[in-house]
Amino acid sequence: MKNVVVCKNCNSENPFYELICRNCRSFLREKVFNIDLWKTISQLIESPSAAFRNIIFSEHKNYLPLLLFLISGKLFLNGIFLLIFFYEWNARLTGIISSYLIILVLIIVLFFFFVWLFGGVSKIFGITTRFKDNLSILIYSFLPYTFGLLILFLLELIIFGETLFYFDPSPFLIKETIAYTFLITEILLILWSFFLTFTAFKVQSGNIFYSLIFSLLIHTSVYITIYFSSAGIYL
Repeated sequence: MKNVVVCKNCNSENPFYELICRNCRSFLREKVFNIDLWKTISQLIESPSAAFRNIIFSEHKNYLPLLLFLISGKLFLNGIFLLIFFYEWNARLTGIISSYLIILVLIIVLFFFFVWLFGGVSKIFGITTRFKDNLSILIYSFLPYTFGLLILFLLELIIFGETLFYFDPSPFLIKETIAYTFLITEILLILWSFFLTFTAFKVQSGNIFYSLIFSLLIHTSVYITIYFSSAGIYL
């Protein structure tokens, strides 16, 4: 595998992220100072590959702590919803803040581990990447979860109230059509996030199979982690 940029001046190969040719010091691309959040959101919808290239090229990786905070919040809720479904449980959400902090720490550790693993394995295959780039594209690939938290979850809470966390009576019995509409939207957001993760690592590695394997590992690990962590906290 190889993912390099060739200098137009001296034809030297440089790592994909480089701004200046290591051989002749010519500029390889335009300089990107910061990540424009709204532009990035638009690009993630219209042209995900372009969005992730800009994230990689950006000197300052904006908004990462905020996004991690929001993403972990939605994953925390998804872990609870999984427990409600599999254990037929009416959720008793005590100690929400401490429980959320546990999930937040676990997600951070998991993200850092897979970023380190991706960088190490990529290096074996001759692909040079930077830790901060890999972490940034991974976090931004989970951006749909922020929409799930800030928009979808608030709508669910407004419509269903505390019964959102009940198995009996389930929201699917109270307002069936709306509940299934929300469920389908949740699934689409998860699939969109998976697609973005795949696209992000494909931009970095230039290899479809390699990117698909890592995306599957990451998303599977995330849901196994939040499920068993939530079970350990609440059951």
